[in-house]
Amino acid sequence: MDLYNDTYLPDILHDIAQGLLTPVMVLIVALIAVTLFFLGAVIVEFFTERRHFKQNMPRIVNQINDAGYGDVAQVVSDGQLLRYQKAALITAARNMGLPEEPLFALAQNQIAQAEGICKRRLAWTDTISKIAPLLGLMGTLIPLGPGIVALGQNNVTLLSQSLTVAFDATVCGLTCAVVSLIVSKVRSGWYGEYLGALESLMTCVLDKAAEARKAGVKLPANYDGDPMEEFKQTDRAAKAQPATVAAAGADAAPEAAAEPATAKGGE
Repeated sequence: MDLYNDTYLPDILHDIAQGLLTPVMVLIVALIAVTLFFLGAVIVEFFTERRHFKQNMPRIVNQINDAGYGDVAQVVSDGQLLRYQKAALITAARNMGLPEEPLFALAQNQIAQAEGICKRRLAWTDTISKIAPLLGLMGTLIPLGPGIVALGQNNVTLLSQSLTVAFDATVCGLTCAVVSLIVSKVRSGWYGEYLGALESLMTCVLDKAAEARKAGVKLPANYDGDPMEEFKQTDRAAKAQPATVAAAGADAAPEAAAEPATAKGGE
């Protein structure tokens, strides 16, 4: 029995392959949109987060070393670090009274959370850089079947249409992969620097805690808050403050305007 000629397997495979053409094209278009989004996101990140990371590492290391045991969290908060770096360090600094091993475990957990933030940001572009060429290859091979058949039938129009679809899919898939790979590489360099700085400063906080432990200084060890939420509340308060000041100025303006009139009437 000839499976190729005596069964419907070739027809089934052909129908499946041709049925995948539209979903593949839709996915390629979606990847183009997602890639453009992440390209814009990395540009925005450069002008916001990246430009704000201006911390002089020797300076803040010396500041932590010279600070009082209870002032480490404030030194970190006043530094020019990224917010998730500050959150990790502040959480450790406000629990410096813990025993050595629990404090070390907490520090590792905070660093792991920061690494998780970086990995989540890289996951999309890393995935696109691997999937896009495969989808481009699928979008190339699927139309070539009907194109080859059209070539045997001297149907130049169908052949040209098939080749156009195939080449377009290849170009779009490779473009998405290249752009996503560049974004991932750029971000990986940034995040490696961020995490290296965080690990160095976390070591300074742990050394400060060990110093306090040896000196017999009692430090707090019951902080379980969320510094990121505190940052958000501070931002909301800062945004609300100008509106409050403006409203107060508006209320004072009529009183100031009324004073000259009263003085004039008194004259």
